[in-house]
Amino acid sequence: MKESIYSTINLKTVVLFFISFLISFYSISQELRGTITSDGGDPLPGANVLNLTTGSGVLSDFDGNYILTNVSNGDEIEFSYLGYDSQTIVFSGQLQLNISLVESLTQLNEVIVTGYGSTIQKNLSSSVSKIRSEDLQNTALSSFEQAMQGRAAGVQVVTGSAMSGSQSKIRIRGTNSAIASSDPLYVIDGVIVETGAVSDRSNGVGFMDDGGGNLLSTINPNDIQSIEILKDAAATAIYGARGSSGVVLITTKSGSSGETKVDITIDTGISEVTRKVDFVNAEEYLMLAQEAWYNSGENPTLFWQNSGVLVDGLTKAEALSTDTDWQDQALRQGVSYRANVSASGGDEKTKFFISGNFLDEESIFVGNDYNKISARTNLDHKLSDKLTIGTKLFFTYVNSSPVPVQNGLGKSNSNLPIHPVYKSDGTYFNPTRNVKASLDNWEYNSKRRTFLANWYLNYKLLDGLSFRSEYGINSVNNNDSQYMGSIIDGNGEAKAFQSAGSRNSWNLKNLLNYKNTFGKHRFDILAGVEASKNTYQVSNIRGIGFSNSTLKTPQDAATQENYYNESAYTFLSILGRVNYDFDGKYLLSVTARRDGSSRFGKNRQWGLFPAVSLGYNISEEPFFENIKKTVNYLKLRASYGVSGNAEIGNYAYVSTYSQANYNGGNGITLANIGDDELGWESSTQTNIGISMQMFDGKLRLDVDAYEKLTEDLLLPYPVSVVSGLTQVTTNLGEIENKGIEAKLGLTLVESDDFTWDTEFTYAYNTNKVLSIGDNAEGINIPGFGTTSIYIGKPIGISTLPIWVGVDPASGQDMYRTLDGRDLTVAEGVAEYGSVNNFLNSNQVAYGNPHPDFIGSFSSRLTYKNWSVSTLWNFAVGQNYIASGEQIQGKFAYGSMDITPLRSQLGRWRNPGDVVRVAQVTTAPTIWGRTTEYAADIDYLRMRDLTIAYRFDLENDSFLKGVDLYAKFTNFLTFTNAPPSMYDPENYIRGGNLNLMDKWKQVPQAKTVNLGINIKL
Repeated sequence: MKESIYSTINLKTVVLFFISFLISFYSISQELRGTITSDGGDPLPGANVLNLTTGSGVLSDFDGNYILTNVSNGDEIEFSYLGYDSQTIVFSGQLQLNISLVESLTQLNEVIVTGYGSTIQKNLSSSVSKIRSEDLQNTALSSFEQAMQGRAAGVQVVTGSAMSGSQSKIRIRGTNSAIASSDPLYVIDGVIVETGAVSDRSNGVGFMDDGGGNLLSTINPNDIQSIEILKDAAATAIYGARGSSGVVLITTKSGSSGETKVDITIDTGISEVTRKVDFVNAEEYLMLAQEAWYNSGENPTLFWQNSGVLVDGLTKAEALSTDTDWQDQALRQGVSYRANVSASGGDEKTKFFISGNFLDEESIFVGNDYNKISARTNLDHKLSDKLTIGTKLFFTYVNSSPVPVQNGLGKSNSNLPIHPVYKSDGTYFNPTRNVKASLDNWEYNSKRRTFLANWYLNYKLLDGLSFRSEYGINSVNNNDSQYMGSIIDGNGEAKAFQSAGSRNSWNLKNLLNYKNTFGKHRFDILAGVEASKNTYQVSNIRGIGFSNSTLKTPQDAATQENYYNESAYTFLSILGRVNYDFDGKYLLSVTARRDGSSRFGKNRQWGLFPAVSLGYNISEEPFFENIKKTVNYLKLRASYGVSGNAEIGNYAYVSTYSQANYNGGNGITLANIGDDELGWESSTQTNIGISMQMFDGKLRLDVDAYEKLTEDLLLPYPVSVVSGLTQVTTNLGEIENKGIEAKLGLTLVESDDFTWDTEFTYAYNTNKVLSIGDNAEGINIPGFGTTSIYIGKPIGISTLPIWVGVDPASGQDMYRTLDGRDLTVAEGVAEYGSVNNFLNSNQVAYGNPHPDFIGSFSSRLTYKNWSVSTLWNFAVGQNYIASGEQIQGKFAYGSMDITPLRSQLGRWRNPGDVVRVAQVTTAPTIWGRTTEYAADIDYLRMRDLTIAYRFDLENDSFLKGVDLYAKFTNFLTFTNAPPSMYDPENYIRGGNLNLMDKWKQVPQAKTVNLGINIKL
């Protein structure tokens, strides 16, 4: 009996041991398979599958399939993918497990596009701002970059004008160059593009006032998925010699697998000028003119006969019965019509996005019409598990009629309010100065074709290792024609112009990318080479003198002048980046790029641009758990790096000659003195930042502080005129920009029926010239008017005489001498011999064209089917001078052909008067520019107000959505800008050395748009 018991025990022991061994063996050798997809069913290639218990992990393949080996019961398995919420499961013996990841609704897991790659917000250690597609949709602005205003901290967007297609000035963390461009680098779907007219971008440091050459205006805002703005050196160093002014990455939409989605938007808008210059009317003009005549000792009875107000046969009776607002002859109510259609969809192998856009716009400027047609095709196709190919193609055609300012609104002050537009016989009155005659007899047509394309292939070499090759092209072709009738020419000769230009570029890059996870260590390693070439060709022909008015081409002219120019430049680059993440807490990114460019001297053609950034997700630490319910997320960031600026003329380093015309003949002239040591500007930037979220993400805050030092400043240095030139370009000097920027987001209400989100941005930047070589104080810049560069002062200031007011005793203007004395004009002439000597001898560095701070606030409310969103932006503390309008303030009564500002009504009249306007006379002191017409400008502008309603639809309806909306753009503006300025936002005609000037500046438009959006 005992034996039987022992036998039974031994048998049980053996069986239990065998079963335990099998279980143990099975648990060690188990593997988990499956597919990772999005909630829409798209496979997610490269998704992370991490065994949190053992630290081992794999990446999914191109079909989203994965195999994770050595999995044991109870192991925690995490599935994650960029832009999607991660999932964690406990393994319990499953052999097959398919995972569907949901796109993240929190900003921490939001995908951020970086140079040559992407990451999620949580893993970002550099300074990058993102603008989402919903902020750009259905914009009423003619160019998408205008819609960026107020959307990102530290980014200043200044709209040039209401001219259709006009280009904006964008400054990211200040102005960091003198003559090279401070515009950011634009990258559209991986292709570096140049903006502006068909010319070298670096020479277009300002922008065109006629809106004829803005490439960005051709991009359809509804095609854009996101805009990322790279701001610190750690983000921009991957673009090396072209990243010092910041980088704007534009990513267009792609398709996704599933049913085809169709989106249709149609809207129409009307617009009018935001504000006009405040000129006097006819009655006020005659009062001032006659007073000036009397004050100058002229015979009052001879005013009408001898003053010059009666020209071109005008009688006194006609003058007294006329009151013309000449601005109204150049301005009108604008109207626009636009339509946008897009379709997207696909399956597991092929995905597509196609769109078409049409815009027909008549701007607020008479004669300025703009027609645009564009089309886009974005395709991605998976040829095999390892190979994917794709393309993004974009074409646009623009037919416009720009109006140069000097022939439109800028000419509206060239006639008096007592002058009629037409004579009694119906012909133009004083046609050479008549804005209506100018607009009617100046024909300007511009046709532009743009083709932007990118082709790529992506090949999976090994698990985690892929090779990507991209080839992109950007081709812009312009054909312009102009004709000026003889009636508006001072010499009575008709003139015609024709020009044809093209800008073509190609870009080739080959990239290796390795991504893998080892336990708590995550690596993303990039290495690549890139080459690019840009070429420009421009030819012009000018014709003067035509036998009759039906001939309007230069080839038919009696005298012809021809011009041709072509140029090219190349870049060759090696780049690399290592992103490292330990346990989601500690972040490290190291970047380097070596650039070579044909733009610089043989001794300075190559440069190295390194950067490093660190991030610390403090909220991932165990000790943070106690406060994580309140402070959900907290990250510290720091970066240091170097980037460059190569945006200068293509042949500045060599001595060149250019074609010149003299007396109808062709010739050549010295254009530039070369320098073998000429190289790029180098900007070293340090950045520290903090990112945090509180109260379940309802409060979101990002703050950055930075310091950027630009060395080897590209400057026009004065040389002796014996050389044949007044200046040469050289590397000399330093500029510093430093500041603080912040963005605060708040979700104030969040419920099923009602939500309220608001956002605030603030940026403070100081700009200062630190050195100019051996020059102790500063240098005067030839060819830039009264512009100088002074150590310790901002770039772009002016050199002006200091106007201190009007002498109450004499009614004369008073100016301050360098030794601190305040002299009237008469006293200055007595001491210095002439007005010119007096004011020339007493100029000082003056002003600051850079605002003390800028910012914005926006708000979005939704209640059931209604939504209301608004955006305001502001700038405080900038100095501008209306250098094209000061003559209206001083009033040239001697010539009696300029309309004065209404401020002249407050002129000095009697001894003891304390006023700001001197006595009016027929010989006023009008001398260049003085501080009298420099002003401190602040403004607050309602950039956008959108009210929308979404209709309820049946679930089985073929309509997926119908929205009606009304959009108000630039509808309210509050400013202290003087009446001599059309608009408080600065309009840069020249480059960074003329930042204070608002020469012939033109207004913006306020617009109301009504539209409908339909989704099928």
